[in-house]
Amino acid sequence: MPKISVIIPVYNVEKYLARCLDSLLAQTLTDFEAICVNDGSPDGSAVILREYAKKDSRIKVITQENQGLSGARNSGLKVATGDYIYFLDSDDCIHPQTLEIAYHFITEHNADMVCFDFAKNTNNAMPATTPLKMADIKFEITNNPLYLNKVHINAWTKLSKKELLAGLEFIPKIHFEDYPHTLAVWQKHPKTVILKEKLYFYTVDENSISHAKAKPQQIKDYHTGLNFVYETYNKPEYKADFQHICRTYVPIILKQQLGRCTRADKAIKPDMFKAFAEELRDLKEKNMLSYRGHKLSRYFRYLWIMRRY
Repeated sequence: MPKISVIIPVYNVEKYLARCLDSLLAQTLTDFEAICVNDGSPDGSAVILREYAKKDSRIKVITQENQGLSGARNSGLKVATGDYIYFLDSDDCIHPQTLEIAYHFITEHNADMVCFDFAKNTNNAMPATTPLKMADIKFEITNNPLYLNKVHINAWTKLSKKELLAGLEFIPKIHFEDYPHTLAVWQKHPKTVILKEKLYFYTVDENSISHAKAKPQQIKDYHTGLNFVYETYNKPEYKADFQHICRTYVPIILKQQLGRCTRADKAIKPDMFKAFAEELRDLKEKNMLSYRGHKLSRYFRYLWIMRRY
């Protein structure tokens, strides 16, 4: 069995896919399997996957009808055989030593998870990298990454023990699925090594989901994620963690929601604010919305939105 299972959802990424796979095949740690889930991609991604699978047996291709990013990741998890799991998005790429460094620290410290940093990449070229010395890499260890705001909440800056993710799937058919999944993993208080190095290169693409035109479904997807977090943490034994989420993470998420509503096209803006007002009222009822953690002027605006819509 391979040490690491790298799960790569693939959908409409023919522009970036070869770069992503090349960065994976260039890894200094070679004991991995790449589970590429072709999520009903209508472009030329399937052809690229076939070519790479022919030349390297570590690349395994699953083809399915479109289920979204969450569904593709969940499909990959079901067949992963590695002791450790890593999620790599197919429009991004990684440093040649990403797997080696992450594997070294997770095994050296008998940790459940390793988290690292990322850099933004604005073109289709592989960023220039320099070799890293393990002894020079700065790190810290915690048993409660939930309380370290410097730790990214996305899925692709983490290497995790497979058993840590057992029983946890990404919420199907929503966008912005990373944060509820990550918070659910952190509920287990995993021993986590946090690295300062930028080992992941995130592609800034104006056509990506995060840059898509605002629409009410985006608000509803965020709401679905927050409801999942509520169901996960609203238990007596997690009271402190739940309060911390409400004061630290919820304000960040709602600020993003408000920004989407504000920037929405004029024709759709009322529907955006209606969906947001419904979410705010629900969070208020669940004690997930109070003035704590919010900029006061923004909190009062939320109260106004609830009354207005």
